[in-house]
Amino acid sequence: MDRKTYNAFVIFQQGELDAVYMYRKLAEIAKTPEEKEAFLEAAKDEGKHAAILSKYTGKNLKPGEALGNMVQKLYKFMPRRISLFGVAQGEYIGGKGYRPYIADYPELERVMFDEYKHGDKMKSLSKK
Repeated sequence: MDRKTYNAFVIFQQGELDAVYMYRKLAEIAKTPEEKEAFLEAAKDEGKHAAILSKYTGKNLKPGEALGNMVQKLYKFMPRRISLFGVAQGEYIGGKGYRPYIADYPELERVMFDEYKHGDKMKSLSKK
């Protein structure tokens, strides 16, 4: 693995861990049981993604709290159509980030599709 790929994977791994924390914070204050379930399921997936990336980076990173705390506040005080739509957009952007690496790391294709799945779910929840 070249240095550029390694650095990208470290950034991806950190992003996945930050997303675990974010989704758990959202689950704490979910407005409906459906949302809570969706947040916890996404957190579980993001944890799996971080574990996959950890195999490549060899790093044991810790989640940052800034994103989770900020998104939790947005979700609490702003309409879902804004807060969850923003989360959805982040998932779509994250999914696109994996695309250039799939040929060399096929395991990341599942991660990419999970990111899109989370984006679709958050977008759907934002419309309720």
